[in-house]
Parts: sequence; structure tokens; C-alpha cells
Amino acid sequence: MDQKPQTPQTPNTPPNHTDREFIFRVIICAIAVLALSAAITFMIRGIVLDANATKRLMAEAFMSYHTETPNTPETTKTQAPITTKAPIPAETTAPPNTNEDSIALVSASLSQNKAAINNYTSYSVDESALSNHKFEFYTSKSAPVVLILHSHITECYAPDGKDAVSATFNFESSDNTKNIFSVGEAIADVLSASGIGVIHATEEASDAQSLIAEYRAAYPTIRFVLDVHRDGMYTTDGRIVRTDGKIANAPAAELMLAVGTDSANGGSDWQKNLAAAYQLSSMITEAESKVMRSILLRPEGLGQQYAPSSLSLYVGTTGNTLSEALTSARFFARYYAIFILSAIK
Repeated sequence: MDQKPQTPQTPNTPPNHTDREFIFRVIICAIAVLALSAAITFMIRGIVLDANATKRLMAEAFMSYHTETPNTPETTKTQAPITTKAPIPAETTAPPNTNEDSIALVSASLSQNKAAINNYTSYSVDESALSNHKFEFYTSKSAPVVLILHSHITECYAPDGKDAVSATFNFESSDNTKNIFSVGEAIADVLSASGIGVIHATEEASDAQSLIAEYRAAYPTIRFVLDVHRDGMYTTDGRIVRTDGKIANAPAAELMLAVGTDSANGGSDWQKNLAAAYQLSSMITEAESKVMRSILLRPEGLGQQYAPSSLSLYVGTTGNTLSEALTSARFFARYYAIFILSAIK
């Protein structure tokens, strides 16, 4: 009997390994892309948050300056609420009241990448005229031509390697190797090494007029007076601000020049002092953009009306260390020497 031919049975074919590996790789790649996207989003968000936090910190620092200037009618006028400027800053000698055992330090960059002026007076300023002003002092550079003094000679800095200081620490020291006098001495050393005659007053200049008059009577060749300070500022929540300057990418205290106008007493020959500050600031910011704060133009005289060319220099804040202040002081002195040597005929 004829049998009907049977159709051969096709055996069960196992899944194609190549297809399965392809699908697996696609899934892995998709997961990797999602993870990478999430990481990038998180990083961008963190950068934005950090930038915003820095802006807030700078605003807090500027809005929490303290001033020890007596309330005169002119000063009271400038201390009124200002929408575009902070209250006039001045050095402070003690931390704000706090119930904590220690006060944290926090860094903030207040430097400018060009010469700039914070004008707290009613006077207008012509920056082009300041930049082009010519200085001519006819004297010998080797004679005593520079007087360095300190209105507050006991000012000192935060200890090295600390992120907080004791609430009882008042940032003052009678040790001239640790206070602002040592910063002035560093400036004097650089000027002397440049062949410039320097007198560094060892007494506190609580009465600037009398002290400057005394030294100028003894040394009639004095043409330049530099009052060296340490600034101080706190955030609104009581943290101590450390200026985050950089010189050759190394930590340094930021610098600020202050010029007084004595506008309350009818003004003085302050334009030349402001021109000197502007030209110095321009030279320094051209060499190093992360060390110079805006020039402070104040209505008070600051004792600068008693010598031909006078400036106040603030080296860092209470939050900076002495080593950071010395780094910046020596850097400033190099350009101060250039300025003086170019002005002496």
C-alpha cells in the first residue's frame, strides 16, 4: 500500500544570538546615554547654584560693611539707602555680636579686572583725565620721599589654616611682626630695594595731621604718604569675609585704595590723589586681574590733605591671613615703586 510522503519536521530553531546581543547593546547604550544626560544636568545645575550663591555672598558682604566714621551731615547723607551702592566701608576692629563660640570664615572675590571707582561723593569724576594726569615731583629719590604710616597700627589678621576663629578674637595685636605694621614694613622694604627713600612711622597715626606735619618738618623731601590699613567685613549672618585674591594663581589678599575729598570742608586737592590711585589700580589690574578692588572715593579727608600725594591702602580683610597680606603688599609695592620713580624728576 502506497504511503503518503510525510512532510519533514522542522526542528525548533534556537533564538538568533546575534539579534539578542544587538538588542542588549542597544539597551545598555540607552541606559548610558540617560545616565550621562542626568550627570550633565546635575553638573550644570550645580554650577548655576554655585554662581548664584557667590552673587548672594558678594551682595551680603557689600551690604554688611561697618563704618566707624562719626555721623556728620555729609556722612549721614552718603549712608542713606542706596540702590546701586553699598554703604561706605571702613575697617572694623571686632566681630559683630554673636552667641556662638566661634565665627566662620567665608571667601568672596571683590576684585575688578580694570580700574574702577566707587564714588560716594557729590563730585563727578573724569576717568580719562585721571588716566592722563602727569605727575612731576622735583626731588632726589634717595632722599626720604615716602612716609608710610598706620592710623590703626594694631590691626591684625586671622590665624593661618583656620576656617573659623574664636568669637572673642578681636583682630588686634601689639606685636609688630604680626600686625599691620609688618605689612607696611614689607612695602617699605620693596621701595628701599628700588632705591627710594622711605620713612616708616612706628607710632599710631591717631592724629594724621600732627604726625604728617611732624615728619614733613623733619624730612621736607617727603612727597608721598601711604596710610596702610586692614579692612574688615562680615556677611549679614555674622560670618567673617576673606577676600579671595590671586597673584600668579597663589592665594592673596585683595587690595583697595581709598581717596578722601574733604568735601564737608569745601574740598581739597584730592583730584591728584585720585589720579594716582587710578593709575596705580590700572597698572596692577593689567598685571594681575584678581587682586584689586574698586577705588573708594570718600567725602572725608582721610588725612590726605596734608601732603602732596597721599593714599590710603587697605590690604585684605580680617578673614585673610598675614601671609596673604604680605604677598599682596609686596606685589603692590612693586608698582608703587614704578609710579614713584616715574613721577620723580
